[in-house]
Amino acid sequence: MSWFDSLTASFIPLVPKSIMRRLSTRYIAGEQRADALQRGSQLARAGYRVTYDQLGEAVSNEAEVAEAVAENLRLLADLKEGNLELNISTKPTQMGLNISEDLCYDSMAKVLEEAQSCGAFVRFEMEESFTVDGTLRVFERLHANYGNTVGIVIQSMLFRTEDDAHALVASSEQPLNVRLVKGIYVEPADIAYQEGPLVNASYLRTLRVLLEGGAFVAVASHDDLLVAGLEEMLAENPAWREQTEVQVLLGVREEMRQRVRDSGLPVRVYVPYGDAWHKYVTRRLKKNPKLARYAFFGMFKRGEKFDKA
Repeated sequence: MSWFDSLTASFIPLVPKSIMRRLSTRYIAGEQRADALQRGSQLARAGYRVTYDQLGEAVSNEAEVAEAVAENLRLLADLKEGNLELNISTKPTQMGLNISEDLCYDSMAKVLEEAQSCGAFVRFEMEESFTVDGTLRVFERLHANYGNTVGIVIQSMLFRTEDDAHALVASSEQPLNVRLVKGIYVEPADIAYQEGPLVNASYLRTLRVLLEGGAFVAVASHDDLLVAGLEEMLAENPAWREQTEVQVLLGVREEMRQRVRDSGLPVRVYVPYGDAWHKYVTRRLKKNPKLARYAFFGMFKRGEKFDKA
């Protein structure tokens, strides 16, 4: 971590909310569900797949969990009414994981019942390392009951992830859908790779485990080396092309996502929204100081232009 990254991160709590809002506009669709639907519709017309995410995590009581469930149900209803792709993402701690695994399961089940009835897909995400075991246990129950309506996320920066991938493909009796990410959180050196090349090597090993195990893999990365690694694997086994898509964050490296889309690989854009944007952005920038630097310089870039289809 550079001294500039550390300095930038240390100033995050002092940045006025109005400036933080400006920092966030490139990467967050807006505070309202309608903002996300509008942005998603624009992206769909430009040839992208889309997943929608209501911001919020680490909720502290059951009332907040119930509201998160209700908002996800409203989101599914609006997507269906607008004839938009029915694909959403949820965070375990937003759905009650920090309160109890049973509450998290029950909350997700309410969303998945509706998702299953309307042909939607729900991504059950992954957060910090101390939540991994609970998240995987809840996912195992959800996947057993709702099959490919629900997918999971694993993070290549953690030492355990390749083993987790083996376990997922070995235990899944139904089709498995995995988003593979590097991981955004700052994790201790005794459980996580600290150097980029090691994280990337873990990523590519895990990607191969998942593809060979028959999983559908969302290759979530803005790293050209990892996309090139995916392309090499697809050249080696063209049948795997049906098992993959590339996923990117809203507002990050638009030129890269255009290039990947134009190469023929499907690209899905992650579109977050909600009034929890400030807490979300502050936490993310403090947890990963490099993002603070990227966001700072991104503030001075021109707003996102939507690609032509």
